[in-house]
Formats: sequence, structure tokens, C-alpha cells
Amino acid sequence: IGGYQIGFGPIAWLMISEVFPLEVRGQAVAVAVCTNFFFNLIVAYIFPVEIALIGASAAFFIFSGINAYALFFVYRYVPETKGLTLEHIERQLQARSRRAERPRVPSVDR
Repeated sequence: IGGYQIGFGPIAWLMISEVFPLEVRGQAVAVAVCTNFFFNLIVAYIFPVEIALIGASAAFFIFSGINAYALFFVYRYVPETKGLTLEHIERQLQARSRRAERPRVPSVDR
């Protein structure tokens, strides 16, 4: 738990305060926090059942797989925000969003 709290744990709290546009930041952070607490509740209730059904080793193996994917996701998709203003981060994320929204036209090679 201690390693999580000084490592991967704070990333979600840091990112939700930076990724939303200023005009909706308050409401969006509220929804993100509620969603985070909801899934914390789900994990807390499912974990004892999971231990009883498949055992501790398999349960921790599943969670380690989820964490490995989370590390990949953060490395691949979460932009570096160190030293940037919130406005610069917003512009950077909007540019990434526009690139993702562009329709891809299939090329025809003859």
C-alpha cells in the first residue's frame, strides 16, 4: 500500500485536476471523484468474494495484470505535464483530441 501511495496512486488525483477544460473543471472533477470512489467501493466488495472463489494467488495475479496494463496506458497515453500551465496542458490535450478525431481516409494503391 505504501508503494502505491508514493508511486502510481496520486496520478489519478493529479490528472483529474489538469485534464478538464477550465469552464467545466469543477463539475468534471466532481464526476471523476465520484466515479473513482464508486469503483473503489466495487473493488472493496468484490475482492473478498474473488479470494473465496479463485484464491489469493489468482486474485493478485489478475490485479497485477490490471496494474501492468495501467502502467502501459499511462506511459502511452498520458502526456507529461511537469512545468506546464493549466492552459498549456488544455491546448496540448485539445490538439491530441483533434488529431484523434480526424477521419482516416483509406489509401488506394494501384
